Amino acid sequence: MTKLGSQLIYPFSAKTTLRRRYKIGQRVAIMVAMKIAFAYDSAYPWFNGGIEKRRFLIMEALRKAGHEVHLFTMFREGMPSEEFTYKGVHYHCCGKALPTSAMYKRGRRNISWPLKYASLLDIKIWKYRFDILDADAFPFVHIPKLAAYAKLTGAKFVVTWHEVWGREYWERYLPSLGLFGYVAEKLSARVSRAAIANTSKTAEDLERILRFPKGDITIFPAAISKEEISHLSKTMGKKKTERFVAVGRLVPEKRMDMAIRAVAGTDSQLTIVGRGPEKPRLVALAKRLRASKRITFAEGLPEKEIMRALASARALLMFSEREGMSIISIESLALGTPVIITASTSIPEEIKQHCHKIDEKDLAGSLNGLLKNRRSVLYLPKIDRRRILEEFSAEKSEQVYKRILAD
Repeated sequence: MTKLGSQLIYPFSAKTTLRRRYKIGQRVAIMVAMKIAFAYDSAYPWFNGGIEKRRFLIMEALRKAGHEVHLFTMFREGMPSEEFTYKGVHYHCCGKALPTSAMYKRGRRNISWPLKYASLLDIKIWKYRFDILDADAFPFVHIPKLAAYAKLTGAKFVVTWHEVWGREYWERYLPSLGLFGYVAEKLSARVSRAAIANTSKTAEDLERILRFPKGDITIFPAAISKEEISHLSKTMGKKKTERFVAVGRLVPEKRMDMAIRAVAGTDSQLTIVGRGPEKPRLVALAKRLRASKRITFAEGLPEKEIMRALASARALLMFSEREGMSIISIESLALGTPVIITASTSIPEEIKQHCHKIDEKDLAGSLNGLLKNRRSVLYLPKIDRRRILEEFSAEKSEQVYKRILAD
């Protein structure tokens, strides 16, 4: 007999087929706590990146909703051990990560890191069974193994995509190995039946470039915690400084040189938060433009200090040409700080509509115009913070994963 409501009792009859039992079993699981695993080679707060923070917020929201959450990652300095629980999430480390300084070689991601992660991941995960397995697409080489694991254990396998590169970009990024990167990316799309895209742009690229079925893509732009942002807003105050901020890895695609050129032509200051191989070139550029005293490079800032810098900044400068979602832009808007972009900035439309666009051919002139106009976006920002908090809230995680499990 089946009891409707929050519990299901004895849902199987002698005539129920195996396929039917599997479907009923899924529905039972949806009504009780789910057991969910995530797989990615870096973990917040031991590696402070936008993707890592997004995943942490999703895991935290699921855990608070009463679900059992695991993350299979790599061990980093500061972690208590290779197996531990942090804020209710169970962490499993698949070997030791390369130091951050070795993350890039000649400005490109070091391939030995993802290869190591993929080779050790299946050793750890085969001990466990899950209702849902969510793996970040990048760095791709681990996806086929996880697809096989999910098929054999019955877990619902979903791949989360933050960017889609495609063959043309791969061959520019890795001239000698670009084809292999593209094949790995395409294979990652082929071996999963469900995908989560962080934005509508990523979803469109999945469908157009990798031919992923549109009906199997869930768009989930989770980026912030309403609770966290509300707390930060109350504790940090509303006083703005005459300082701009740019946040991101110091690699060519982030175009930090544009931020330097823009601010160098004003009387304002700029704080660049991030690390990467481009730093020497950027420092030299600031010196050449005679703006060294007004431009500060900050590495390894704690999360709270980054948020404080955003909250007190006149605006965030976001000029990146390779940006999957730009979580830092959403955090800035949620804190009430304007985001300045150009027409070629690559953040998706749902975020771009909340930003202020300036002329890429006259960055300094455009900034000066905004600084001199006391009624401009820099002084009277018209940001619908309530809409930002609702639209990009990670608290929607439970309903998203329940729907994925039910499909």
